[in-house]
Amino acid sequence: MNQILSIVMKFIYYIKIIPIWTLLTIHNIWGIINVFIITWLKPMKGGLVDENHPFATGINPDTGDYIWKENIVFSSKRKRAFPHSDEEIVNQTGVYMSKMVKMSMQTPANEYGKKNRMPPSINYIHGGIHYNGGWLIFDDPKDAIRHFSDPRFALEFLRFIYKEKREPVTLLRDRQYDRQELLEFVCFLRTLLPYFSNSNGNQKRIGWGNPAPFASINTITGFWKNDTYKIYNKKTNIRAARSAITNKFFLHDNYYGGRDTALWPEKYLAKFTDQRVDARGEKGNLYFVDLRKINRGYKFDGGALPSIKDLISKKIYGEFENTNFYWSEKILSK
Repeated sequence: MNQILSIVMKFIYYIKIIPIWTLLTIHNIWGIINVFIITWLKPMKGGLVDENHPFATGINPDTGDYIWKENIVFSSKRKRAFPHSDEEIVNQTGVYMSKMVKMSMQTPANEYGKKNRMPPSINYIHGGIHYNGGWLIFDDPKDAIRHFSDPRFALEFLRFIYKEKREPVTLLRDRQYDRQELLEFVCFLRTLLPYFSNSNGNQKRIGWGNPAPFASINTITGFWKNDTYKIYNKKTNIRAARSAITNKFFLHDNYYGGRDTALWPEKYLAKFTDQRVDARGEKGNLYFVDLRKINRGYKFDGGALPSIKDLISKKIYGEFENTNFYWSEKILSK
């Protein structure tokens, strides 16, 4: 009976791969369109949030303390010792991400925020995801796969997403994680769920990942849009910061899905993802900005942002025509 059940589960797994990858691609394109809108079509200027906005401080107005520990929705049992507590892990990651929002916040010295390598829209997105998001914490990629491969855990993960309408962020306690295993876990998630996930972490970048104090996997559900679009209006953008999560999730004592490593389709997707990023050359793994220009000292001016016209001109002529663009002469002269 168990052998028959195993065969049925494998059959279901394989017939779901193409539909899930297809839905993921469609969903991700819609997300890309929305980021394109707030970055190029209707650019979000800097200075839309001030120094006291929760996205910039990470402070829950109801408690006067960091909100991140209140938004931990699941924490696995530790199988070994780690130097940081779970509260320290989420706080360090949250503070790191809130610093991105601070680059675009209004201050007495900078009405539109500081000139920055990233446009304000990208910085605001990080605020919505990491202030409002729900955190899940595991030892390492194997521990995470062991839990997510349990259908009960995967269903509860979806219940969290659709009940709370928030972005989930998965953290790993082990800062010495295997980079390839991290990417394979990310591609495991992208085969399990119709959402794009990225491989952020403290080690050398892999896939579409970006720097973070700990391995930090954002599963992009799209609910970030509900919060980020509120920032356009300075009079109402305080509502973008939501209250702490009070609902309880993942109520079973133990979750175990029967495996702790990626299967060959997930490993194939990981290899394809890494090769695709490598093929971009100097463009790297940044999608909405030109890493080549950033590495040469380019910075976005939150008060004089480029438009879609500038982007088209760049594609045609090779350089931006907008004279409002800011270049760091100090960096360029080195």
